[in-house]
Amino acid sequence: LAHGGVYANPHEDIMEGMRIARAHNVHPSYAIYEPGFTRLGAALAAIAPPSPTPIYRFMFSDEFAWGFPPRDKYLDIHLDLLAETAPGAPWMIAGLGVDITPLIPHTVARGGHIRVGLEDALWGNPQTNEALVKDAVRRVRAAGGEPATTAEVRRELKVMDAARGAPS
Repeated sequence: LAHGGVYANPHEDIMEGMRIARAHNVHPSYAIYEPGFTRLGAALAAIAPPSPTPIYRFMFSDEFAWGFPPRDKYLDIHLDLLAETAPGAPWMIAGLGVDITPLIPHTVARGGHIRVGLEDALWGNPQTNEALVKDAVRRVRAAGGEPATTAEVRRELKVMDAARGAPS
């Protein structure tokens, strides 16, 4: 931050977000910048009444000091912790001020999802969102994967919700 500041997630705000997720039956998407966020997310997902299955969004960055740079070994660290705290939870890679495309092959190999768009590209990237999505689709297919459809994702989340006893 240019003038300093503190990144804060007050407990009250987090709990209000979880209440909204339960009330409107939406899947929380946790922005995971640091390992503690994964542990907190798993604890929040376990509270009663359970929310719809959360999606863990591993946030990588080169331009900021928080989070990991986009390297396979750092994705593996995130996934090792996720396997301990929330086995089988859905996850994706994303970023802020970073090119996450080098992580696509490893993400596909590990069974993850990819978020792409202007936020997940280097600042000032001249490409459109459409071009970024088309490039990601090409890279996913080159890595042996196939982009999931909306119906496939919803179906998978519904199965996860049922297994957790959450609303579907």
